[in-house]
Amino acid sequence: MKARKIRFQKSFIFTCAVHFLGYSLILFLIYMIISSFIQTRLSNAFPVIEDLLKYDDVVNKDDFSKIPARLTRICDIIIFDEDGRTIYASDRAITEKISAENLVVISSCDGTFYSVYEKDCENNQRCYLINLNEQDADTGRIRILGSCTLDEDLNILSGELFSDKDSLTQEEFQLLQGIYTSNKNIVKYEYENDLGEYRAMVFISPQMTAQSYDKVMGRASRMWLMAIPLIAIVILIEGLLFTRKVRSSFLPLNEAVANYEKTQTFKIDTHAVPVEFQPITQNFTQLLNRLTKVQKEKEEIYKERQRIITDISHDLKTPLTVIQGYAKAFMENMIPEDKKDKYLSVIYNRSVLAAGLIDTLFDYVRMGHPQYQANIEELELTGYISGILAEKYSEIENSQCFLEVDIQDAPIHFCGDKKLLRRLIENLIGNALKYNPPETTIYVSLNVTDQAICLTVADNGAGIPKDISDQVFAPFVTGSAARTSGDGTGLGLAIVRQIVEIHGGNIQLVPSTESHYATEFKITFPYSRQSIP
Repeated sequence: MKARKIRFQKSFIFTCAVHFLGYSLILFLIYMIISSFIQTRLSNAFPVIEDLLKYDDVVNKDDFSKIPARLTRICDIIIFDEDGRTIYASDRAITEKISAENLVVISSCDGTFYSVYEKDCENNQRCYLINLNEQDADTGRIRILGSCTLDEDLNILSGELFSDKDSLTQEEFQLLQGIYTSNKNIVKYEYENDLGEYRAMVFISPQMTAQSYDKVMGRASRMWLMAIPLIAIVILIEGLLFTRKVRSSFLPLNEAVANYEKTQTFKIDTHAVPVEFQPITQNFTQLLNRLTKVQKEKEEIYKERQRIITDISHDLKTPLTVIQGYAKAFMENMIPEDKKDKYLSVIYNRSVLAAGLIDTLFDYVRMGHPQYQANIEELELTGYISGILAEKYSEIENSQCFLEVDIQDAPIHFCGDKKLLRRLIENLIGNALKYNPPETTIYVSLNVTDQAICLTVADNGAGIPKDISDQVFAPFVTGSAARTSGDGTGLGLAIVRQIVEIHGGNIQLVPSTESHYATEFKITFPYSRQSIP
């Protein structure tokens, strides 16, 4: 399939909307880029252990050299194995401050953490309650796994936590609270590497204080100030492009008006101007379009009339030529006595054929007249069509063909012209007998639904040639053999279509690819059970 160029109607309002949306999109992209940059700066300024766990493929393979430098530059990382040995440290200094023994007092990032509460004990002395908590990942509920109480000197007074200790150091007490130094946080992550070996990671990150946050946000504000000139440039460019687009939209109209002043002809591509101004151009072009259409219709009517005249002349010429030749032979006494009856019979039959053609043509023209009125009356369609088929049975049998009928038993009340409906059935069956070989079976079915009466006339004969199947209902369309022999007028199916349309129905030649028959005509008439008692 060839690609087709699709042209859309221009609209001034649409143009404004597109430019506005384009301008808004550019500003939105600028906003998103700057926001993303600022968010990245914030993430880099205050990283958390989740930022490191994004590189689990590196961590699980113990390939710590591939940890991003932006994390190790502002964070400290130390990793212990199951035996408490240090297998990696981002800075040698932290190995002197953090050891595997400290892991027990460091909160875990996987939901197990310590909480410290200050309270008053006996003798109004200050003491601390320490709980080891576990948060359910699904429900979010917190469960206390253990607890202990410390006095103000960090001696363990009671509880099951740290049962192997009598007291905690100040450093351990800070680690319980997630504090490494005054400006750094600490957390641990326990896992198994790809070899199934135990690992404990301690992650030390900068603490977000009001001062550090204000410092980062100050840098972000300067980024927004730097974006103002960029936005101003975008606005200037967009203004210039929009002005140019508006001028180009009106240019075809201006040129057409200027050309009209010189040549008195208004020619313009309506797709080249905004739709809001198209009524102006249509007032100039509609009259010319109507005149062109009328002229084209006149030419088509003239061609159709010429074709009809040619076809009538051709169809009448064959029988009249025979009549003329035989009549001249009689006038010149050139016919033997024993053949006069035969020649007279031929003259009579050909005159009947010519008269039939003229009558058929008259019926076709008469039914196509706007003032033609059919003799509409109420009739019972099932019995009426069955009677017609019974009358045609001997003709079908003499043609050595067969008839199969499928007509419902229930009566079908219908308003129609009896003579026209008989003509419809006779034409369709006559065509089937005329253009098919012996042994052909003709099928006739009639049934009704709540909306339509369906009449089908089909046969399993030779079928309709492909070269005429698309215009089989046009007047004077027949097969080449029928045209040559003079046996076909080409008006039978044209009259059938007229009869169907007079009754408000529709007829179609079912394509051979969709039909079980060689030829199938399907007729539908509008019908309502409520409209006819």
